[in-house]
Amino acid sequence: EPVRSSKLKNSEQSEGGCWKYLSLLMIVCTVLSLCLNAFQFKLIDGYLRDIQELNDNHNIRYSDWISDRVSDEKCKTDMNKMETHMNNRETEKTKLQQEVTRLRRAIQNGGDSEDPHPDQEDQHAGDTPLTPHPEKKKQRRQQRQLQRDQEELKRQQEAQRQQEEQRRKQEEHQRQEQMKVEAQQHQEG
Repeated sequence: EPVRSSKLKNSEQSEGGCWKYLSLLMIVCTVLSLCLNAFQFKLIDGYLRDIQELNDNHNIRYSDWISDRVSDEKCKTDMNKMETHMNNRETEKTKLQQEVTRLRRAIQNGGDSEDPHPDQEDQHAGDTPLTPHPEKKKQRRQQRQLQRDQEELKRQQEAQRQQEEQRRKQEEHQRQEQMKVEAQQHQEG
């Protein structure tokens, strides 16, 4: 029996040593698993922060782009209003110059104008007009021709001004498009 009990003790010790090594292995695996989980958590947390930062940058750039777009549209609207105002002023100026020319002719012709202002009523309808002196007729023709030449010159100048204004608008539009492209390249770069 003593031999048997020593064999039993040895087998029990060898079986107990196996559990000891198995539990040590399980503890090492558990510690490694926890370390790996902590590492993955930190890695994912870093990626989430990077994604949030990219989203914030995207939102900032998008809002800047929207505000620039609104600003451009407002500037274009203001430019169109200003251009309309300037064209109206030019039209008024031309009408006033024509009126001044008509009044000067009336003064030179002794007080009667050849083409009364359209708003005036003809007070002398039915009266026989005075017969003008032949020299005055010649002067009037020359003045009319001079006036027509001046009006034609004004029309040509106005057409030229409009062409230059159109060219300036095109250049401004091209410059704005170029600035947008450069800004986009700068943002992408």
